[in-house]
Amino acid sequence: MKVRSTIFLIAITGLISCHEKTVQKNEPSIIDRQKIDKVFGNDVSQVLFDHLYVVLDSVSYAEFLGNGSWKSTYAAIDKGLPDFKYIDDTTSSCYLRGHEHFIELLGPNNAHQEPVGKSGIGFSLRNKGEHFHLGVVPKLKQAETPYLSLSETVAMPLEEKRTTWFKAFYSPSTGTALHTWYAFYNPVFLDSLNDNKHQEYSREAFLKQLYSKERLFKGVRSITMSCTIKDYKRIVEEMRQLGRRLIRKEENTLTIASGDVSITIIPSDTIAFSHITQIQCALNHTDESVTKLGNLTITNSGTKSIWDLEELYKNNP
Repeated sequence: MKVRSTIFLIAITGLISCHEKTVQKNEPSIIDRQKIDKVFGNDVSQVLFDHLYVVLDSVSYAEFLGNGSWKSTYAAIDKGLPDFKYIDDTTSSCYLRGHEHFIELLGPNNAHQEPVGKSGIGFSLRNKGEHFHLGVVPKLKQAETPYLSLSETVAMPLEEKRTTWFKAFYSPSTGTALHTWYAFYNPVFLDSLNDNKHQEYSREAFLKQLYSKERLFKGVRSITMSCTIKDYKRIVEEMRQLGRRLIRKEENTLTIASGDVSITIIPSDTIAFSHITQIQCALNHTDESVTKLGNLTITNSGTKSIWDLEELYKNNP
């Protein structure tokens, strides 16, 4: 499995330092779906949603870049770290900034060589009473589990010096097209970025330089994904290990409270690869519009915005 493909579509071009743990050989156990919503105790890491990424096809990405009216009203959009430069016609990955969340859209010719349809979801972690340090680890419900057993530490060059940005954990998931990772973020990184002292890392502080409440996009509220059985078991078990609450169960489809968003996980034994099918967002202002960007349709109604990605996968199998 490519180490880079698990995490680093989130961020950037930059130098990366990696520290990978040994993958445990035991296979994930079968999920007891009836017990996923039980209380497993409070001594687990706090989980919050950070961002997600999706790789668009050439038509969708070109229409996204070319739709100046939509870009100027929907969200503040930039090229990401280290300079947060404005996008242009040659930009291969774009970042839509919300209040506490962001969405990354990549084109088919992105610098990371990620294929169309690939996607990922990043969460932030915090241990109660524990400050960031390089030895930090997630607090899970079980010891000796393969879930979140791999880790990577990422540093970025800012102001002519390298500063650790975060330490991310993820599960063995060879061949997946839908990555999930969970990261502890370093508040000292914000000191370099914002030229202020930060006792704690916050998503809002990271995004505030470019986020505009005058634009529509405020943040993500829910994510729906269709998963292979293997990915379904992995993601649900990650949520269970972190003590996440089951909101709803309809046959084998689960909706789980994952920090400040909900994720709906639909298992399928017919799809070739897992993918995000819908993103529901909150808007700062009411809007009634439908925008079609190739195979991506964004429907705004009131202060709700629904991104429908189904056509992306139908037309790019």
